[in-house]
Amino acid sequence: MGSVAGTENYPASGYVGAAIVGSSITLSLKDFTTTAENDSLEAFLTINGNMAKRPITLGPLPQTSGAFDLAVPEGTDISLFNTLVIRPLGSETTVATASVP
Repeated sequence: MGSVAGTENYPASGYVGAAIVGSSITLSLKDFTTTAENDSLEAFLTINGNMAKRPITLGPLPQTSGAFDLAVPEGTDISLFNTLVIRPLGSETTVATASVP
């Protein structure tokens, strides 16, 4: 599992794991917390956290704490992407990142 790390302005913590079943890939967040709990957050699968290099949108987070899953779009080669980036919806400010195992 990878660890979630917050930014200077948004402390965050938790863990992320990847589950691959056939052609279906799911990222599971566990014990996730952030101080950005009042914001609507969205997640991206990235290469080294770089939003300029083909980020894959995983959509809005269903909640801002606890455990939940994010579906990776069909056909995504997850071996190319190693960092989950979480940002407020429509913002370029990063709230948290996590290494994808």
